[in-house]
Amino acid sequence: MRSRLLPLALLWLSACRAPTSAPPAQALPAPVQGVWVNSAQTTPGDGSRERPFRTLAEALAVRPLPTVYVASGVYAGPVRLPPGGHLVGEGPGTVLRGEGQAPVVRAEGGGTLVRMTLQGGAWGVETWGALRLEAVAFRGQQEGAVGVRAGRLVVQGARFETHLQEAVGIAVEGASAAEVRGSTFTGSWRRGVHVRGGGEVLLEDVRFSGAEMGLDQEGGRSRLLRVTVEGGRGPGLLVRGGAIDIEAGKVSGHEYGLAAQGASLEVRDFTSVRAQRAGMGLTRTTGRLRDIQVRESGSFGALQLVDSDLELRGFRIEDVDAYGVVATRGHLRASKGSIARVRSSDGFTGEGLHLRGAKAQVEGLEVRDAKGAGVLAAQGAEVEVRDARFSGCKQAGLLVESLSALQATGIEIQETEGPALAVLRDGKLQAEALTASGLAEGLVWAECGGATRVRLGLVRSTDLRGLEAPCVERVSTPSVSGPAPGAGAAPRVLPR
Repeated sequence: MRSRLLPLALLWLSACRAPTSAPPAQALPAPVQGVWVNSAQTTPGDGSRERPFRTLAEALAVRPLPTVYVASGVYAGPVRLPPGGHLVGEGPGTVLRGEGQAPVVRAEGGGTLVRMTLQGGAWGVETWGALRLEAVAFRGQQEGAVGVRAGRLVVQGARFETHLQEAVGIAVEGASAAEVRGSTFTGSWRRGVHVRGGGEVLLEDVRFSGAEMGLDQEGGRSRLLRVTVEGGRGPGLLVRGGAIDIEAGKVSGHEYGLAAQGASLEVRDFTSVRAQRAGMGLTRTTGRLRDIQVRESGSFGALQLVDSDLELRGFRIEDVDAYGVVATRGHLRASKGSIARVRSSDGFTGEGLHLRGAKAQVEGLEVRDAKGAGVLAAQGAEVEVRDARFSGCKQAGLLVESLSALQATGIEIQETEGPALAVLRDGKLQAEALTASGLAEGLVWAECGGATRVRLGLVRSTDLRGLEAPCVERVSTPSVSGPAPGAGAAPRVLPR
């Protein structure tokens, strides 16, 4: 009996023992998802939608940090955005206005600005963190709209406007980076985007109207997709060192469409129209240019290449002054291109392809209506031309000056006001599979003497004037021969 009562007694004792006290649960503050600010509020508020704060300072002091919704109105800066802060306006009518030399917004730890206007101040925003701008307008900054001192900037649908000639739209410094999409830069910006040091920039669907330079890149890397630059005075795109990748770009007006010095280029589908000097001016530059169009360029030609190593493939050049392509020293590989209507404002230029001291391989070229020669090789140039057609080149189809050498294969030349081929003293020209017609001054003009040599393979032409020159060697008999008009007349010196 006692053994049965023992378990019952133990249960009774445990039930009567006082329960162990547990620490009370700590009440967690309710999460703050958003606070509201309205400068038109006349009484103190609590940040709710119904009773908004009157100032940004009140809203940005709330912890944990909320999203701050800012009503239309004018709010005095400078504003110090806490790290990770989010300001969301109602549109262009939400204005943050700065005065003096301070930035309108200082974002040391990054954050987000959405649907608002930043007006005045030395800078619209200075940032050292990860900052995102969506549908933000910038107006009237003294030095620049956005200064990226460190970190990463992402911009979507922004508008940058200025009337000052020394301001910069976005300055990207050091190892920082910026991505700008669907945005416009309007007005007399000194530089729309300025990249210095090791900065990286992506511009996609961006338009610059009126900026002296759309992009000024000093080192670093940039990529441009569907970028348009128009209405400025300096180079539309200027690259000094570093690397740039351009796809579907267009520059209208400007001194140059694209100017580069000591840079690496990858360019596809690029158009320059009405450049004051040249569509492209490239010095000590390497890379590839594909699907290039230049129209109505000025006195430096369509493409001006100096000491560069470039591949040019798929190009169309029309209505330009001085030169279609001019390459001084360096190395050029050009293919599948056309050059039409090259004029000569000074009376001494007008070549489709002007190669001076350069090494060049050219294939699939067509030159029409050039005031000078179709191809000029000068000052020690070494040139190979294959499968090319020249029509209406006034001076000559191919012209070789002293100490230069040109090899041509599969060439058609017609309707010249000079000869098909012209070689000055100490020049060397070799042509194979040449077809020529409509030649005002014969097939060959050669200034024999010194090391001048002209070597001809298969030739199809009824005009054989010039073949009797002592420095002309006929490797094979022309397939078509006959009396040439004016065959007894002495060749005339080519006008220069």
